[in-house]
Amino acid sequence: MANYKGIEFAKGYNRPFADFKQEFKDVKVFRDMYPDTREKELKKAWKLATNGNINTTVKKSRKTNSRKDSK
Repeated sequence: MANYKGIEFAKGYNRPFADFKQEFKDVKVFRDMYPDTREKELKKAWKLATNGNINTTVKKSRKTNSRKDSK
């Protein structure tokens, strides 16, 4: 289990950053920070909580065959 400034995250936590931010933005540790610092610290905590195990729905890009028509 990951720990960040007294917050203990469940093993296997893998929510997207937007969900993490909504869930933890009102926790006292983050609430007492200035907004720019809060964002950076939330990202640090999210990386710790997820251990890089993020499931995303990003698809691979496809190569297209496009060309300029020359006249």
